Amino acid sequence: MDISRTEAARRLKAGDIGFILGAEASRVGELKKLDPSSPFYAGLLVESAGDKRRGAYLFEAALDSPIQKVAKESARRLIPLLAELRDPEIANRVLVLVKKNKNAAGEEFLALKAAALYVLGRYGEVNSLFRETGSGAAADPGLAGNLAPWNRAFRFLAGLKQQAPGALPPAEIRNFFLDFPAGAASRWAYEEILKSPAPFPAVEKTAAAGRLAVFGGAYSEALVHFESLRNSPLLFQHPLLLGDMGRSYAAVPSKREGGVKLFTDWESALRTGRNSPAPALGEERVQVIRYTLLFYAGRIRRQQGKHGEAVDYFTRALALTQDAVQEDACIWYILNSTFTEKPETVPALIKTYAPRWNNDDDFYDILDRLSCYLMTEKNWRGLQDVFDCIRNGKDGATVAKYAYLVGRAVSLGYISGRGMDARDYFTVAYEAGNASFYYRALAASYLGKAISPIEREAGNSGASAARHSNREELEFYVKFFEFGATSYAMTYLRENADRYTKHELRTTARVFANAGRYLESIQIVGMYMRRDGYVMETVDLELYYPNPFTSLIEKYAHANGLLPQVFFGLIRTESAFIPDIASRAGAVGLAQIMPATATEIAAIIKKGGGPDFSAGGNIDLRDPEINVQMGAVYLKNLTDSLGSPMLALLAYNGGPSRIRRLRRAAPSLPEDLFIETIGIAETRNYGKRVMAAAAAYGFLYYGMSMHQVVADIFK
Repeated sequence: MDISRTEAARRLKAGDIGFILGAEASRVGELKKLDPSSPFYAGLLVESAGDKRRGAYLFEAALDSPIQKVAKESARRLIPLLAELRDPEIANRVLVLVKKNKNAAGEEFLALKAAALYVLGRYGEVNSLFRETGSGAAADPGLAGNLAPWNRAFRFLAGLKQQAPGALPPAEIRNFFLDFPAGAASRWAYEEILKSPAPFPAVEKTAAAGRLAVFGGAYSEALVHFESLRNSPLLFQHPLLLGDMGRSYAAVPSKREGGVKLFTDWESALRTGRNSPAPALGEERVQVIRYTLLFYAGRIRRQQGKHGEAVDYFTRALALTQDAVQEDACIWYILNSTFTEKPETVPALIKTYAPRWNNDDDFYDILDRLSCYLMTEKNWRGLQDVFDCIRNGKDGATVAKYAYLVGRAVSLGYISGRGMDARDYFTVAYEAGNASFYYRALAASYLGKAISPIEREAGNSGASAARHSNREELEFYVKFFEFGATSYAMTYLRENADRYTKHELRTTARVFANAGRYLESIQIVGMYMRRDGYVMETVDLELYYPNPFTSLIEKYAHANGLLPQVFFGLIRTESAFIPDIASRAGAVGLAQIMPATATEIAAIIKKGGGPDFSAGGNIDLRDPEINVQMGAVYLKNLTDSLGSPMLALLAYNGGPSRIRRLRRAAPSLPEDLFIETIGIAETRNYGKRVMAAAAAYGFLYYGMSMHQVVADIFK
């Protein structure tokens, strides 16, 4: 029975799977009358519910969407479904739709057509398709995203199907499958190979079975296959196989020792040329193989907790790296393993390796852990040494942190400044720009600067925000909200973010914010705030630090003697203003209250003459008013108990007993330095994030400079 357009819209927007699962021809017609693009969004919901066949039916129905982005994404979703379902009826319908649709052009429809032809057994046409377009070859010119692997798979498998019975497949096809990168296309292709009657050599089928096991996380099974290839040159002809073998050894504890011996024996033989397992390899390939063997020997030793040996292997592998990614990987493992075993030696290693690493962001975690260790040990010279090595780096937040901490050490007389006074270091931290509101605000408080995060407005932000050259793509994202598939929107946005301008991302962030999806909106703003040359604008700061539930937050902040900007910062950090959010640990709602804590707070509120929230049994922590009131009362109690707003924030995350114990161990350190000694990264960074947010809220909504907020928290 047909239902009204209004009812269809309501049920689709609500993500009503029961309604959508009735998506046979009549229901799809109802969806398309509602909006010709709606079957795509319904298909996402249905596929995630496990009904791949109906999902394919819905994506098929969206291929003729007038929004080109919807049509292309429907084609992308259909490709793996066609390959898996092998349904000739769907394949025939797809070919008809692609032929009829004048807009069915581009790599998505090429891959979809190849999938349909392959399912129908029209293998010659698959090969002709790629010859005609010039795509699908090894380089796959013009193919984007995850489509190149699928086109390669269809092309080579179609070629395999056309082999004469009993004929050995060409080396081109066999080598391709052994060097296939991991992914959905590779899993499907390896399953096809293992089912194929084509006479692949037994060792190659064994290698394919090993790779398929690795893709599925079955490492013990993979080693059974790989170890049977020990005497075959195949492992050395295809480095991906050797890498899969190394990952498998690292993942199976009982096999690790044997794996290290095997890999180091092979590396020694290749290095010396004596008893080489692969004598026919050229010099360049030998270097690639030696790197792989040493790198995974290091990974295995690290898994065994033998960090000194691991460092030796990673150091030797570093000399054989082929690109920047391999180089950074080796350096990261050297620093990480050394930190675990001999952290006091890491500053000297930073001096050696900082000039060599390529991507500063890859080393944020190492430098964060190192600063905590150095602060705990009061190793001010080590902190200064590291700063000297990284001060010209691109990770502004880390540079600001080290500059500020060294400046504080100089200001307190712990060390001399090496030709710089404390103000010089604070100036470096301050001039790191918007990379870190936290350290910039702290530095400003010592420099006497009444700073604003907005240095200057970059033109007419109102007009620029309204521009969106990819209007059709913006509509694509808006419809995720209209048709109940909101949770899928960020997946697509992350894949495409690099090609969007700041103004386009800002407009999209507003769409999320208007739908109450503040977490996603904040994440989108962060995508362009981190770009080189970005200049902060007020509109971006307002999106990054939104203020929903203002009346509730201010009401209970004032009632409990809290600074509203701090309480805003806490709630943004805890929940991103999502009222019904629940953490894995069980914390619920805007202020992320644990049920046990809620019971205690409810008793305090009742004793103080407030409502009895536990009267009905369960406390509804998803109710914004109840949750915000409880969060405010809890934060006030922590502040009164610990005597410090910052210690209260730390205790809100890490627990009051732990914070008291840690503070007793470092009573002489000022609070801003004490925070840096907290060994639990989540708690250590939590306090900084809340304070940075509080500084922004104070500036945006309460007429304060950032350093004024800092002064209020660090009383």
